[in-house]
Amino acid sequence: MRKKIGMFLSTVLLVTAVLTGCGSSGGTEEKEKNNEPDTGTNTEEQAEANPEDIVIWAFTEPHAEYFRWVTEEYKKEHQDVSFTIEVMDINALSDRLAVINASGGEGAPDLVDQEQGYFSRFMSEEQMCYYPLDEFIEKDKVTEKMVKNRLDLYAYDGHYYGLEHALCPVTMAYRADLFEEYNIKVPTTWEEYKAAAEEFAKHDIYISATKDMSLGGEMDEIALMLRGAGLDYVDKNGELDITEEFKNIVMDYVNMQQKGMMYAWETQEEVWPVVAEDKVATYFAADWAAGWLRDNVPEQSGKWQMAALPKLTESAAPVSVRGGTGLCMTKYTGKDKEQLWDFMKFAQLDKDNCVKKYEMIALYPPVYEAMPECNSPVAYYNDQNLGELYESLANEIPIQYQADWRNTFMETFNSNAYDLVEGNISMDEMGDILTEAVEEYNQTK
Repeated sequence: MRKKIGMFLSTVLLVTAVLTGCGSSGGTEEKEKNNEPDTGTNTEEQAEANPEDIVIWAFTEPHAEYFRWVTEEYKKEHQDVSFTIEVMDINALSDRLAVINASGGEGAPDLVDQEQGYFSRFMSEEQMCYYPLDEFIEKDKVTEKMVKNRLDLYAYDGHYYGLEHALCPVTMAYRADLFEEYNIKVPTTWEEYKAAAEEFAKHDIYISATKDMSLGGEMDEIALMLRGAGLDYVDKNGELDITEEFKNIVMDYVNMQQKGMMYAWETQEEVWPVVAEDKVATYFAADWAAGWLRDNVPEQSGKWQMAALPKLTESAAPVSVRGGTGLCMTKYTGKDKEQLWDFMKFAQLDKDNCVKKYEMIALYPPVYEAMPECNSPVAYYNDQNLGELYESLANEIPIQYQADWRNTFMETFNSNAYDLVEGNISMDEMGDILTEAVEEYNQTK
């Protein structure tokens, strides 16, 4: 174990709130939630790129910071290889790729730091701009080295197209002191969670803080609960699957907000003063978001602990997953694909580099042999070993299926959420509206 990791996690500001794009849809809701800076244009001059350089596109500065470091390390053993790293806004990156793809590939980079929510944009024969990695993944036995369900974020039509950066486990941060003070059991199931919400409400304390359902709601929170139970609204075939469990949990969130059990926010900046007043008891957080509490309410250090996620059903996993970013090779690259893959392995699978990435930008690795090196006490969480918790849950990380209609689904839900909350439509009617929107999208493809 490395003590310096614990020291790092105790002091660094987690600017990695933008690391994963962190949402199933990759839309503006996730950007707002993660306080993602709109960089707009590239922060590095494209004109400086040598035609022989391996060009990497990244959508956020923390990832670019890691790529700058790891490319220099790679060049120590490959002195004839050079790199250009370009950073741009997440929307600009996807838009440019789509234009390049439509125009035959001219100007395409060699490698892309692809946020998982935007990968679905390229999930069609016409739009797929990435090169299938199956031969490399099989040759190097990647599915034995990395949590396989994290690879599936970049699967389409039977092929793999990316190597994931992070495990992205979602667990539950909770105010241990508040649970103890009010003699409330730390919940391990969704029913216990709702019961805890009722008890805390008697003391003017919110069980959690989530986006106002009438403004579109906290679909990510709902989806992650379902995902942990294997009940995401995208099934293994990429088809829409609106179950009764989905409808019930949506209404649970609506009801808890309306009864004052959840603090409903319009923008996340509203949340932290409420948390600072000791008014919020739990917080569902992926590994990359565990530092948000420390950054925004440092005075509560030692009061928070982390636990497995409350299980939606008896057979559900005690963990879910949110976000992800994969390193992908474009099909338009003119560089040696073996060389590109060699670098991809070095950046994403090498144990020491995975540990360094965790030290630099706090992404817990999905690579098995690196996990034990990333386990050390975290001061903010009362010296709890978060990495040890994440490692214990690694093999229970649920799969997150992709679909190119996710954005349509989210936009439709958001635009009808007000009527749902106000009682103008029922949850069954909402399900019909969502189904119709996805069917119309599929008919236009």
